[in-house]
Amino acid sequence: MEIIGQKVIPAIANEKDFEKFLESKYTYCVIMNMNISQLGILIDMAHKQKKKALVHIDLIHGLANDEYGCEYTCQRLRADGVISTKGKVVEMAKRNKKIAILRLFLIDSKSLDKGLSLCNTVLPDYMEVLPGIADSIIPYIKSRVNVSIMSGGLIKTEEQIDACLNKGAIAVTVSDIKIAIKYLERDRG
Repeated sequence: MEIIGQKVIPAIANEKDFEKFLESKYTYCVIMNMNISQLGILIDMAHKQKKKALVHIDLIHGLANDEYGCEYTCQRLRADGVISTKGKVVEMAKRNKKIAILRLFLIDSKSLDKGLSLCNTVLPDYMEVLPGIADSIIPYIKSRVNVSIMSGGLIKTEEQIDACLNKGAIAVTVSDIKIAIKYLERDRG
């Protein structure tokens, strides 16, 4: 599955930023740090605007970040995709024919090796590597997995987005909606 033509994916953590996303030319967003009671409404709003919502299931308050929470998110709430650090959740998203993104936090060499092994076992559609400011590791990761790489985390400037993309990431998640929109305007300008 491809996220076509979108180099930056806004990571939305509040309703105000979600409204800005809906008004933007972006198609995809990541929903995180929201309450489960808001989730279905936000996904429906996105779909009515012909937009797609990827849910960071590990960061939704009141939703279990396990296979059952993923199944509920995919089937009942109709999310377009799921992001998780857990292999079982990624596998459930794939079984539900949703975009499946494995999130990898780079803490040390051991976490990197464990994440690469998990990625090669569950074969997500994408691997999101964090923090994005560690862009120099992207070529190494790309050489060890057969999955498209996304990056995100601690991204504060357009130059940091460019650095991730130039190192081989196909997209960058950005939690600052102003930076995301500014990048889109610059990229299309």
